[in-house]
Amino acid sequence: MKGVFTLLFLFVSCALANGQELQKELDLLLNRIASLPASDTTAINLRNNYTKQALFANPADSTLTDFAQQTLVNAKKTTYPKGIMLAYERLALISQYAFSNPYKALDYYHKALSVAEHNPSLSYLKWGILGGIATIHYEQEEYEKALHGFKEILQNNKALELTATANIANVYGALRKTDSAIFYYKKALTLKQLETNPTYKANLYSNLSLMYENAGNAEEAVISVEKSLGLIDAYGIEFVRPTAYANASMAYLKTGNLEKSEYFAKESLKLSETQENLFMQKSAWGTLADVFTAKGEYKKALEAHIKFSSLKDSLNNQNRRVEIARKQMAFDFENEHILIEAEIKRQATIKRAFVLGGIGLLLMSILGFILYKRKRDTLAQKQEAEFKALVSDTELKALRAQMNPHFIFNSLNSIGDYILKNDTTFAQDYLTRFAKLMRMSLENSEFKEIPLSEDLKFIELYLQVESKRLPDRFSYTVKIANDIDAENTLVPPLILQPFIENSIWHGFKSKDSNGHILVEIKKVDGILVCSVDDNGSGRNQTGTESHNKKSMGITITENRIKILNKQKNANGKLQIIDKPNDSGTRIEISLPLQTAF
Repeated sequence: MKGVFTLLFLFVSCALANGQELQKELDLLLNRIASLPASDTTAINLRNNYTKQALFANPADSTLTDFAQQTLVNAKKTTYPKGIMLAYERLALISQYAFSNPYKALDYYHKALSVAEHNPSLSYLKWGILGGIATIHYEQEEYEKALHGFKEILQNNKALELTATANIANVYGALRKTDSAIFYYKKALTLKQLETNPTYKANLYSNLSLMYENAGNAEEAVISVEKSLGLIDAYGIEFVRPTAYANASMAYLKTGNLEKSEYFAKESLKLSETQENLFMQKSAWGTLADVFTAKGEYKKALEAHIKFSSLKDSLNNQNRRVEIARKQMAFDFENEHILIEAEIKRQATIKRAFVLGGIGLLLMSILGFILYKRKRDTLAQKQEAEFKALVSDTELKALRAQMNPHFIFNSLNSIGDYILKNDTTFAQDYLTRFAKLMRMSLENSEFKEIPLSEDLKFIELYLQVESKRLPDRFSYTVKIANDIDAENTLVPPLILQPFIENSIWHGFKSKDSNGHILVEIKKVDGILVCSVDDNGSGRNQTGTESHNKKSMGITITENRIKILNKQKNANGKLQIIDKPNDSGTRIEISLPLQTAF
């Protein structure tokens, strides 16, 4: 029911003092900046340092954007490449962490990288910028790109060894490779850079606790999170506290300490509501739903689960704002293009004034303009390609996250009926199955592919819940060919569920006798064929689909297959077969055979 709370630190060196000491240091920086001329390179360096530390101390500080923009203006007036590069990087960090705008952050990171590449003396600073880009890949769930970036940084820059190692652990945690994640977290905890860094140490112990919890080692999870909480209390590390509380709640839940689990979940909820962090609120409500269920407080469990589901939907709806962000970026790029063209025209006017000075000078100016335009166009194409990749990936996540609201509402109504009838045993069993089903649905929808075994577990549980809600309506069989390794075979999550739902809701609606659903997985000529076969009334009798109208489930599945075919250069397809004499419908989905290893 909860998402992975792997907290990524800024990919730069952050202040290590506690809250009061950090504020004193920030005040001293402002005083030093005020005592120097705005064009002084020392003042520009201090302004960049202030932006970084202030963002670490308070990501919600709304004044930082204007402050960083002014730093960029001062650096450009002074023609100070290092100041310009760092100002762009600070603006990227603000966009990424304060405003959760990866597209704007990516634009600033590329500008900073361009400055570093044009100034060899700044090449050593490019690794921090590449680290920021890698964190964006991580946040957009492009884990292989993120892993490649962090490993490259680890091999080439010793100064960033701690952050690179920790982020490699984070990526392995997101990939559910808990053994690798635990290995890299432990490796990070042995590095000398950590000896004077209680903030980073507290974060690492918190993340390590989550990995132990995922691995089923509840005792080690509690030990690790208590070390994190001890550091947080000792040094006043508020930046890590909400995440550590959330992880502590899950760890204590695994050990059966329900009181502590409830306490930390509620404290995490308070902090996340103060910070307006919907992701943290969602996790806290999810944990509370599990705690209340374990304590037998089913009404509270249902209320917590409804709030969890509502926050999950709200977070998913944010993906639908991608198109707006894309249009805004296109508008910004167009404005930048107009400014560049205006500058080009101004330069051309100046050049024409000196044309009598020599044909050679004119030819050199034209050649320089062509080379400049070619380089600018190449950079724009690269940025546009990365942006389109992010949009495509986000659209696919939005498709994976959709689920029929009728099923959710009917199930909640069924639970309410059982409670009203005082049938607590049946209500508890149904609520437990329903909560587990929703947890699996929400967790699996966050991944591009999941093991076939996990998807089959979801299908089995879904059929159990529906058969419990509709007794004596249908039976079912799930068959998988002997030559298929379900643990090692990867499939898109929840791709068969809409068609199983159609069979239950439409195929058996007008059928007098009990229906039967056969779910079958097999290999045919290197292709994975997943089918749903029912003995219902067929499409002609139920009227669920005509040649001119398709159900939402079919449309979503076709769109998912279309996007997957484009991303993987595959030939997946969906076939709907009407069985003779209106004896039912068979759905076949053909996918390229993919394995985890």
